[in-house]
Amino acid sequence: MQYRRFIKAGVDVSALGLGCMRLPQDGGRIDKPHAFRMMRAAVESGVNYFDTAYMYHEGESELVVGEFLRDAGRDRPFVATKMPCSSVKSKDDLRRILDDQLKKLGVDAIDFYLLHALSEKTWKQMLELDILTFLDKAVEAGKIRFPGFSHHDGADNFKEIVDAYPRWTAAQIILNYLDDRYQAGLDGCAYAGENDVGIVVMEPMKGGALVSGIPDGVSALFREADPGVTPAEWTLRWAYGVPQVTCVLSGASSIEQLEENLRGFERFSKLDAPALTEAEQKLFASAKQEFLKVKGINCTACRYCMPCPSGVDIPGVIANYNLIKMFGQTGSAKMRYSRLVYSGTSADKCTECGRCEEVCPQKLPVAEIFKTAHGAMV
Repeated sequence: MQYRRFIKAGVDVSALGLGCMRLPQDGGRIDKPHAFRMMRAAVESGVNYFDTAYMYHEGESELVVGEFLRDAGRDRPFVATKMPCSSVKSKDDLRRILDDQLKKLGVDAIDFYLLHALSEKTWKQMLELDILTFLDKAVEAGKIRFPGFSHHDGADNFKEIVDAYPRWTAAQIILNYLDDRYQAGLDGCAYAGENDVGIVVMEPMKGGALVSGIPDGVSALFREADPGVTPAEWTLRWAYGVPQVTCVLSGASSIEQLEENLRGFERFSKLDAPALTEAEQKLFASAKQEFLKVKGINCTACRYCMPCPSGVDIPGVIANYNLIKMFGQTGSAKMRYSRLVYSGTSADKCTECGRCEEVCPQKLPVAEIFKTAHGAMV
């Protein structure tokens, strides 16, 4: 495993981190035995950065990670979790939630504490609550060690946030070879690097869209480049090759997926230099062009939109609809969608309340998508 330094924090973390947003589930709850096997396998392979959040798995993720930390002993990884900014209404909420997170994780201090899903709107709300003073006091009280933020808005807003606080150690952004200019993108990476803020990459595989069911043209490009490297490994290779990236999160939902990611990083660790070669840069540029020939809906299944007040399975509807839009798989889409209709979670239940659109990191016009999607799949 390769390690990279968060410069302001002065600590080295594994270039591959474990994202705990998609831990394996059983009956709607985290499958703890499976999740613990994954976490142990990660630590034994040198992974020392775990990422979770207050909202993941409806609050269960922090509890499970905390239970693992108590068992890990001296091998305990660094843990990042996040303040749910969209749910905070007062300064009392800030204090209450942080104390709750410390209790759930079973730690005296949270290693990396990120403001979750900042955008122009939520950043303004946080400033009104004097969030930077809150972070300063939390650091001084020993409750958090290294402040940071995750981000879901444009590069200009990202730079504004970076400039606002000299204590930022980490910034978590969506980044992959298809979304290299999306939101903060490579422009934001460069700016963070200039300010010694380490980049943590989320969605390096675009919620699995860059791995399963990829266009034939992309598969052919990767096979020609190296038939022994999987699409998942290629996506991680791209993110690993961005100079300002400190840690790439593996959002694996099974131990098999995690092991594939670990194999890819073992391969990368043998490279003379982490930066992409000229041939690799051309490969990814060609792969992006092949993807852009196929028009889909840019949903990463992050589930920030869930639960829907009307019970709609929003990511499920869009994933099924993308089978038609991107791959022409109308039969499969209709078969899968029929299950949502049967369970009462289909798009026709949408009341257009707008809540999902307010919190969607991709800014998708969900209500408009649903009007077309339902008709295409019934």
